Amino acid sequence: MVRAFAMGLVLAATLVQTGCGNGAATRYDLDSTGQNFGQKILYNNKVDIVFIVDNSTSMAQHQNRLNSQMPTLVSALQSLKMDYHIVSISTSMGLDGNGGQFLGSPKVLTPATPNLQALLQQRIALGDTGSNNERGLYSMETILSPSYLTTEGQGFLRDEALLAVIALSDENDKSGKTASYYASFLDKLKPADAEGRKSWIFNFIGVLENSSACRTFNDYSEVGTIHMQLADISGGNKESLCSNSLASAVTNIKARIVQILTDFYLKTKPIKTTLKIAVNGVLVQEDANNGWTYFEEDGKYIIRFHGNSIPPADADIRVDFTPTENG
Repeated sequence: MVRAFAMGLVLAATLVQTGCGNGAATRYDLDSTGQNFGQKILYNNKVDIVFIVDNSTSMAQHQNRLNSQMPTLVSALQSLKMDYHIVSISTSMGLDGNGGQFLGSPKVLTPATPNLQALLQQRIALGDTGSNNERGLYSMETILSPSYLTTEGQGFLRDEALLAVIALSDENDKSGKTASYYASFLDKLKPADAEGRKSWIFNFIGVLENSSACRTFNDYSEVGTIHMQLADISGGNKESLCSNSLASAVTNIKARIVQILTDFYLKTKPIKTTLKIAVNGVLVQEDANNGWTYFEEDGKYIIRFHGNSIPPADADIRVDFTPTENG
């Protein structure tokens, strides 16, 4: 069992079991060691992030907008004490391209990397002199292949980590394969957990609709159809790059990744009015902006934290409730 970070969580009802490790189903919430009342809970704070950056003509302006939001992303990951790996790849495959490889040195950025923010921004600001035949998904497939991960890319991908892909492009992918092909590739690489939840998520920042309000180069616009389909398959975010700021795009993507990592799944259905949740001894109110919400989805009972109530790694959490008779 790979141990992530511990959060003290006392439950008045038993919690859903999880598993992790090589080839096993991986969950991103509560660990099976928390089945007994009053026990310490472990949950997985590990996330491996791949930025696919389109470096074709006209993309420099969009790279710069994304770059301006990197301090916010890094700050959020640091404040929640996430254990992350970050790499960047380009969409330029071929003899003269730099796609299909991790860019920069060190190739993998972690919380311990000196000058992390500046190095990450260098990996986003790739310029716009790359190939106009954007094959970012082929680039992704290449760096996630066994031949790359066991050589130059060794140490990036962890079995127990959530894989989060963030693609930035102003055109549709030209790799020549369907979204279902890449979804199948990622499903095999990162198998779903025992309850069918995906262990990967694909997020897209690009052209979402063919509109005169969203033109990127020489009055040209191309919808990122394949990227959008991958986002839909994985439950990821689709964000428009046709904005003066990508602040909301990055905020929404960050929030979705954090949701997957910090959602709490209860084994027993609670009587909602009896739910009481405290973080570090302070009662947290039910609030969709800066508190918690409870919802049921596909027969699962889920507590989700929001805003400044999302607990960091070392928080002590107490969840009390009365289960329903038929829960």
